[in-house]
Amino acid sequence: MSSPSGIQMAAVVSGSVLSGMMLSISAQTVPVLLETTTNAPQLFRQWTGLYFYGSRIMPTMALGTAVLYGFAASARRHAGSEGSPSWTTFALAAASTLSIVPFTFLFMAPTNNELFRLEAATRVAEPLVKTTVAEAKALLVKWSWLHFVRSLLPLAGAVLGVFGIWAA
Repeated sequence: MSSPSGIQMAAVVSGSVLSGMMLSISAQTVPVLLETTTNAPQLFRQWTGLYFYGSRIMPTMALGTAVLYGFAASARRHAGSEGSPSWTTFALAAASTLSIVPFTFLFMAPTNNELFRLEAATRVAEPLVKTTVAEAKALLVKWSWLHFVRSLLPLAGAVLGVFGIWAA
């Protein structure tokens, strides 16, 4: 096994950090919100704030991580690693990491849209929608499970990245 390049290591570390950040939302942040929030409008506002910051940080990190995996794949491919398919492993790691975006659109958008709709409806003086805290919490639990699954995608990319390093 040759020593891994800095780019390979940076990609794996970046993907691991991204997955860890994402997992902490489902494992820590959402449970705290569920245990400490006593009304639906407040829960919707808190989720909207969480979404706001996450949507700016996580996709950007995923793109940066995928670019690092892309550089690693390109370098490995151009190095002519005969008999070593590891360049494809880095390409798959990049795809796995970036797949958080289509996952969001395909599986999470309906739940996201409903949470945004309910948050907007509760912002007016006379709320247009009466949602109980139990209903709000159930919707947030659903979102949290979807987010947990999405969090595993960059983790799978990091695991593939480690295999790509070992396959050298």
